[in-house]
Amino acid sequence: MTTHHTKGVVLMLTGVLIVPWLDGFAKLLGQTLPVLEVAWARFAVQFVLILPLAWYRLGRKMLNLGQWKLQIIRGTLLVLASTFFFASLRTMEIADAITVFFIHPLLTVVIAPILLGEKVGFQRWLAALVGFSGALMVIRPGMEHFDWNSLYALATGFCFSGYVMLGRRLAGEGSPLQALVVTGLVGTLTMSVVQPGVWITPQGIEFIWMGAMGSIGLIGHYFIIKALENAPASRLAPIGYFEIIGSILVGYLIFRELPNLYSLFGIFIIIGSGIYTYKINNI
Repeated sequence: MTTHHTKGVVLMLTGVLIVPWLDGFAKLLGQTLPVLEVAWARFAVQFVLILPLAWYRLGRKMLNLGQWKLQIIRGTLLVLASTFFFASLRTMEIADAITVFFIHPLLTVVIAPILLGEKVGFQRWLAALVGFSGALMVIRPGMEHFDWNSLYALATGFCFSGYVMLGRRLAGEGSPLQALVVTGLVGTLTMSVVQPGVWITPQGIEFIWMGAMGSIGLIGHYFIIKALENAPASRLAPIGYFEIIGSILVGYLIFRELPNLYSLFGIFIIIGSGIYTYKINNI
């Protein structure tokens, strides 16, 4: 592994361990504020913070992008993914919600042949099905403790899978920093439209939590962007699963949550299926 690749791995690991704190603050805010307001804060604060950085790095070129229609659709899918995920956190433990969300690499395997015309072999189909069984272990439909909000976490995985696939289609159409500007802009504008109907004025510390949520989102994703500048995405992909470990840590430190036995089995199955899929893709 080269020095640059090592640096990329360290940056990626740092980023995916920071991002779960965004979810922690979102869960805190969701206890008293509407989900749509929390989602607005996540994008609005991040957008305000990233504008100076984007202007410094790119100047007037920060919005110089091709295929704007697809860029907007991609940004909208990320907004939907974040909103659904925050909705799931109203009752789900953070680790459970992020585990269900992490079926998105496996969903991409299923959807890619339809939208991108990619060929998917039997082994990848099998890995996707096994991974989905892991998600079912966390959700546990039909059982006594089934949480309907877990379907929001599942919807998050579908939306994020679409976001990733559009990212493939838009490869070379702009830098990751430009992508953050676009998603921040789309998120802020779309969520602002609905605020008059749902707005509850935050109280005291909630303003601090909003600022922390947006700041952490920006810092975490900036580390991930820098990681991708130093190492290939294929090498960094498995490190993304460390976000589940970060989520367990955040859930315990803030809410004293720990995954139960079913969830732990589901976590291992999803991680195993994801890493197996990654290895197949790189054979």
